[in-house]
Amino acid sequence: LLKSPWLYPHPLTTFGGYALLAIAGVGLLAGAERRRAWVVYELGWALLTAGIMLGGYWSYETFGWGGYWAWDPVETSELMVWLAATFLPHVAVVARSMTGFAAAFMASSVFLAMYVTRTGLSPLHSFAAPGIGALILFGSGVVLLGYSLLRLAAAGDSVIAEYVRSLRSRKPYLVGLAVAGAALLASALFVYATLFVPSTLVLKGEQVSVPQMDAGIKFFHPVLYPLLLVMLAAIPLAFTGEWLGWRGYTALLVTTALGSAVFAASVLKGYYDLAPLSPETTEAMMAAGLPWAGVALASTLAYLFLRLRRGGRLVLLRDRLVPMSLLHLGLAVTVIGVLLSGTYAFNQAYTWEAHLKPGDTITVPGGYKLQLVDYRFGISSSMVDIYTNYVGRSGIYFYAQQGLQTLASDLGHLITLYEQGRAMIEENQTLRMLANLSQLSPYEVSDVKEDVHGVNVTILFFDAETGNMSRAPAYRGDAVLELRNASVQIVFDVNTGRSGVPSGSVDAYLVIGLFRLQAVGGNITPVKKVIGHHEAVVLSFQEPLTVNVTTGNTSFTLEIREAALYSSALIHGTERIPANVTEREIRGPDMFLYVIKGSLAVNGTRVELPYQLPPAAATYVLAIQQPGLAAFVEQLRSQAPDLYQLLSRPREIINLTVDKACLAAPNGCVAFVKAPRLVPETAWLDLHLRVNDRRDFHVRIRFEAYGEIQGIHGLVSKVIHPSLGLDDVYVVVSPPTKRSMFLPDVAYHELLLYYLHEAFKRLKPEERLALAALMAAGYNIDTLGRLAPEKALERVEQSTVELYMLASSYDPAESAIAEQGLYVQVKVIPSVRLVWLGSVVMALGAVYAAALALAAERMRGRAASGS
Repeated sequence: LLKSPWLYPHPLTTFGGYALLAIAGVGLLAGAERRRAWVVYELGWALLTAGIMLGGYWSYETFGWGGYWAWDPVETSELMVWLAATFLPHVAVVARSMTGFAAAFMASSVFLAMYVTRTGLSPLHSFAAPGIGALILFGSGVVLLGYSLLRLAAAGDSVIAEYVRSLRSRKPYLVGLAVAGAALLASALFVYATLFVPSTLVLKGEQVSVPQMDAGIKFFHPVLYPLLLVMLAAIPLAFTGEWLGWRGYTALLVTTALGSAVFAASVLKGYYDLAPLSPETTEAMMAAGLPWAGVALASTLAYLFLRLRRGGRLVLLRDRLVPMSLLHLGLAVTVIGVLLSGTYAFNQAYTWEAHLKPGDTITVPGGYKLQLVDYRFGISSSMVDIYTNYVGRSGIYFYAQQGLQTLASDLGHLITLYEQGRAMIEENQTLRMLANLSQLSPYEVSDVKEDVHGVNVTILFFDAETGNMSRAPAYRGDAVLELRNASVQIVFDVNTGRSGVPSGSVDAYLVIGLFRLQAVGGNITPVKKVIGHHEAVVLSFQEPLTVNVTTGNTSFTLEIREAALYSSALIHGTERIPANVTEREIRGPDMFLYVIKGSLAVNGTRVELPYQLPPAAATYVLAIQQPGLAAFVEQLRSQAPDLYQLLSRPREIINLTVDKACLAAPNGCVAFVKAPRLVPETAWLDLHLRVNDRRDFHVRIRFEAYGEIQGIHGLVSKVIHPSLGLDDVYVVVSPPTKRSMFLPDVAYHELLLYYLHEAFKRLKPEERLALAALMAAGYNIDTLGRLAPEKALERVEQSTVELYMLASSYDPAESAIAEQGLYVQVKVIPSVRLVWLGSVVMALGAVYAAALALAAERMRGRAASGS
């Protein structure tokens, strides 16, 4: 974001303004030549005003949301200095004895503002951690604040007397300055206190925040907005009160107040919409403020007109109030611009979205036609160090390290076992045979006789929920067995258990449409009358129950020595009829026998059931049983074979997260990833856009690698804002995205994929994986802190694999721009150009005042030397 032409003018003008204002303040306190100190003051005020405007314009052009003010603490600190500095000349005329306090307070605000810039109060402008430099800045501010209070205390009676004298004079100019000065002081003190308290806590090492964004609006606006209206009301009194008189001004004041109230009420009643998607309070503030700003604007224009009419053009070189009226005119224009544009710039509800394909033309709000003529990807040859300043201390490195370790123990272990299991099943005839049988299961059984006599069986009752088996047999002896509509299922029963290592067995089930077991020569001792959800009957056969299966080219023999008889109610619920148990028989529909002991014979090969699977084989079976998992593994193998091979050696992935020097550190290997030190600095997407079929824009969307490493995101979307009179049509273009396979709330922009694709060409597989992990951590950093630790690491793991796979197979020639199009966000921001115009007029007015003061100084010098 800092790679911008606005990098130079904004901080230079802002801190130049700080410097000159501090010099002017100290100069006034030290008793320096007052006229020269005021010249320095005017230039400093002009620079600071321009700096605030340039910062807002930089934000407006860069961030892609249209906002130029968000109550960021550094922005707020600039406003604090501006308010304190603007208070100074007002009070210097009304109550000269208060000048010392105002000068010291202004200088104190400068040092506090510089301290805020160097702390963590601002998420965007935190350029350094509090250190000795920050301590000196804060200490200087505190000393000057204390001195300002001493000067105020020393001049207390005089200040009150001078203020009362100015008000009693009934001179409109003095009264207007007094009212505006009081409102400015209240505003400056309020903002100063808002920043001073958290600054003190930060110095103590505590984590605090200053209201910003929506919270800032709710905190600052209720206090500063009424004070702004007071200032606006004072402007016509100061500049036109001499001509209007007190009656005329009172009439103007009452008329403006009534107009303001009526306009606000009409907006609240819905008769007029200023900002239909904004809160009603915002619309009411816009409506109430516009008449006051309009009257302030008109009064300054009236002053200029009357002064020029009476004094001619020479008045421009003699009357110091002419530049002051120009300055206040700029203020009124800026306020009108802010009132009309602020909510549209800040509120994303006004954004209209579309996708723009090459050659297509879309009509955006405001009636503009926007066309994408051409596009081209590129990557820089310059390299950037993403390792030296971040390893061991960066949160991105920490998440990447933990994510890689999770990847090695999770997916890496799975791939290792998967490959071993694949080889095992391919080489082991028995496993291969069982796998083939399971894929064709279930098998219809047509040669099981309906009545099997002479079965010798032992019956035990079993509680499937508790695992308790009855001690005494319910029956032992001969029985008649009836099986109807039977089928055989060969099942791979696999689970991961608590250890995470897959385990399982090959199981066989005999599923029976109708089951009846009748005791011969004895009674069954029933434990319960039915076999329901959690009951079973264990049947042990003296001679194995043999089931022969022949289906097409497949034939095998299932011999059952011991089995558990379950009602289908166990898996289907109570709506199924449970099996009945009487003294003579067990009968029930939809039963199944689970083979506890038995064997499976195929072409002379006999396998004991349940057949216990080795962990590797169980892993492979688990994968092929889950189509999504199997598809992902095969996609990983084909799309990123180098990553697949690396995952099959998880120890090498662990080695990326430790080294000898790191292990020897007192805290161990924290936030360490063996990442490539130098990587390409920037990738870009150049766009040729055409507006209204005639105006061409060549814009560049950038991705900065170290932005992702720092956790502030490297994508810099591009903004164009062609004007529509005083309005702007604000257009943000962004690269297309690709949805995540695993994470429903994530989509990766193509510039990141293109960057990794190009960077991978220079790297070894393990370096690619390390870079992908860092980018995954940076890309998801906004979400990771809100997740449970295990979920956060799982997210980094999944995102790392996805980025590696997507980047490996990415082809810029097949960009989704052709089919999906560029993502375009558009909104019309009304009258926003008044904000920049008014600020420029204010700054020029102050420079004008400084020039007049210098000219007057030279004339006095010449007069003195001539005499």
